[in-house]
Amino acid sequence: MPSFADASVPTSTLPTAGHRTTSRPPGSDARRRALRDWTTGTRGGRVLVLEGSGPDNPADQLDEEFDVALRLPGPIDLEALPELLAQYRPKLLLLKHSLDAVDVRLIAACRAYRVPILVLALPVYGLLRPTRLHRHGGLPWFRLRPGPAMSGSMRAKRVLDLFLILIAAPVLIPLLLSIGAAVSMTGPPLYVQTRVGTGGRHFRLIKFRTMHVDAESATGPTLAATDDSRITNFGRLLRRTRFDELPQLWNVLRGEMSLVGPRPERPEFVGDLCRLQHYHLRHLSPPGLTGIAQLTGGYAATAEDKLRCDLLYLHCRTLRLDLALILLTVVELCRGFPRG
Repeated sequence: MPSFADASVPTSTLPTAGHRTTSRPPGSDARRRALRDWTTGTRGGRVLVLEGSGPDNPADQLDEEFDVALRLPGPIDLEALPELLAQYRPKLLLLKHSLDAVDVRLIAACRAYRVPILVLALPVYGLLRPTRLHRHGGLPWFRLRPGPAMSGSMRAKRVLDLFLILIAAPVLIPLLLSIGAAVSMTGPPLYVQTRVGTGGRHFRLIKFRTMHVDAESATGPTLAATDDSRITNFGRLLRRTRFDELPQLWNVLRGEMSLVGPRPERPEFVGDLCRLQHYHLRHLSPPGLTGIAQLTGGYAATAEDKLRCDLLYLHCRTLRLDLALILLTVVELCRGFPRG
C-alpha cells in the first residue's frame, strides 16, 4: 500500500497530530485537494463552469467531483473565452445557461481547444428524453454536439438509413408507383427543386408535384402556406399525409439527405433566414425527411420555431433519437399529421 511519501504532495506540508494552525501557507489548499484526490480517486479533471442567472443557476456540488478551475458568472464573455481555455486547458466546459445562450463563437472556441460542452438539462428539454443524460455535481447534463458528427457516427447513420429503406422497399415501391400514376393525370408527376444541403451545398430535391403546373410563374419563389391556393386537391391530400416527400428517398439513397435531420431549405430563402442567429448551424448535418421540426410544427410553424427544433436536434443527435423520431413519424402518418 503506498504511503503518503509516495504521493505528489510533500508530507512536510501536512499538520502533525495535535498541531493547529491559524493560517495556511500559499498553495496549501491546492495541496490538500490534491492529496484528497489521490486518496479518494473521485476527481474527474479540471473544468470551467459558466454560471447562469436567476432560477436557471441552481446550486451544485461540482467541486466534490471535479477540479473547478474557474466559475464565470453572468453573461458569457465570448471574447475572453479562448484565452481562458488556452490558460486552464479544461477537460470539460459546463454550461448552466439555456441553449439560447449557445453562440457559434463559444462552439468554435471549444472545438479549437477540443473541450467538450455539457449543458444543464432543464425540464423544458423533456422532448430530448432519448438523449443520454450525465449526472455531475448532483445535476443532470447532456453533451452538446455542436459540429459535424464524427465519421464513425455518420457511417452508422448512413447504414441505418439504407437498412430501413431496404426493409421498407416492398411497401414503398407499389405506393410510389400508385401515387405517381395518380399525379401524372394532371401533368408531370415529379417536381425537382434546388435545396441547400450539408455544408451549404446545393442539390436537386425530388418531390411529387402537389401544385398546379407553373404555379410560381407569376409569383416567383414563395413559401408554401397551410391554405395555399396553388395546391391541387390531390396535392393537398399528399401534403396532409406527407406522401409528397416519398421521392426524396432517392436523395437519401444518393447520400444528399438522411431520413432524419433539418428540412432542406430553398436557396432563395436561405439568405434571409441566415439573419436568424445560428441558422447556418443547420448545414452541419445532412438534411432529413423527418425531424423534430417536421413532427411538432408542420407547415404553419414559423422559421424561428423550426430553427429552435433543428438546433435541439443538432445538439442532441444520436442513433437512438433518430429511431425514436422515425417511429413517431410512422405514428403521425397513420394519424394523418393532424397539425397540418
